[in-house]
Amino acid sequence: MKITNSLLALALAASPAAAQRAVDGVAAKVNGEAILISEYQKTRQAILEQYRAMMPDFLKQKDAEKQLETMAMDKLVDELLLTQQAEKLKIKVYERELEGGVAEIKKRFSRDEAGRPVSPEKAEAAFAAELAREGVSAAQFRERIRKQLMVRKLIEEKIRPQVSAPDEKEVRDYYGRIQAAVKGDEAALKGMDKDDIEELNAVAQRFKEVTAERVRLRHILVKVAEGAPLAEKNKAREKALALKKRLDAGEDFEELAGKESDDQESARKGGDLGYVFKGWLPDPVEAAAFSMQVGDNSAPVESPFGWHILRLEEKRARQKLRFEAARDDIEQLLANSKFSRKLTEYLNGLKEKASIQFFDFK
Repeated sequence: MKITNSLLALALAASPAAAQRAVDGVAAKVNGEAILISEYQKTRQAILEQYRAMMPDFLKQKDAEKQLETMAMDKLVDELLLTQQAEKLKIKVYERELEGGVAEIKKRFSRDEAGRPVSPEKAEAAFAAELAREGVSAAQFRERIRKQLMVRKLIEEKIRPQVSAPDEKEVRDYYGRIQAAVKGDEAALKGMDKDDIEELNAVAQRFKEVTAERVRLRHILVKVAEGAPLAEKNKAREKALALKKRLDAGEDFEELAGKESDDQESARKGGDLGYVFKGWLPDPVEAAAFSMQVGDNSAPVESPFGWHILRLEEKRARQKLRFEAARDDIEQLLANSKFSRKLTEYLNGLKEKASIQFFDFK
């Protein structure tokens, strides 16, 4: 699926104004209202981090940098156009709605990094610290939330009512395309534009994973830095062998993972990696994982990350993709696609009437 909000992605080339030299830290102007360079940089960084986390291969593309720049500016321009339209239509945000929006954001600070609840005082302090880090006052934050709620209301009142639910034929036709895409049949892509092809391929990959053979694993990692000297690798291997002996002697895998694994994230969950599909793991680790029996602990297995001791918790056989199991997801997907097209049409209309200037600030 597209990581950034593709519903708002419009081509900058459609702007009627040529680029000009940046003045006073302004990256662009929309109907005379400024988009600051600092806003652009923060947005671009947020999108970059999304891709690093979810689609790192995208960043290997030759034009990835240019695409990130375009996505960031598109997002800011479109958000500002929608905000200006909401203000023009005098869409009202009531105080109780604003308080609810603020509370919704503050709720994110009610737990610490480990997911444990914190006191209201600590939550409020963490929230205030975040505002300070961003250089935003409480009043500015509330105004930002008010504008976001105005845009949400605009979309719900002007665009959402135009979106009809997909009918049975649409759902079954798309299911057929998914089946063809899973098999690699390019005929499924006929007549589709680039974005729709990207979406279909992503959906097909998701269904392929959901129906594929999978295993649920725990692991204990003895980490070795890439390029480490042989003596260091041997030392790590000896430690892994010693840990395996402790397991063989009856120590609990989850407790040992929590104490000894160098993978801190999974260690907090007793070494749990969740369900893993073929193609997700380094080859030696995958080969070991898919050949084990449920309840087995593996001998140490080497990977580019170090030495792994695996425990197989569950194994599921490959499943057939069935229409009834996929129906709800496909209906939601098609509804979202229809909404995307309507929102794009609406934004195109706003953009045609807007005065948009882009400044050269690089």
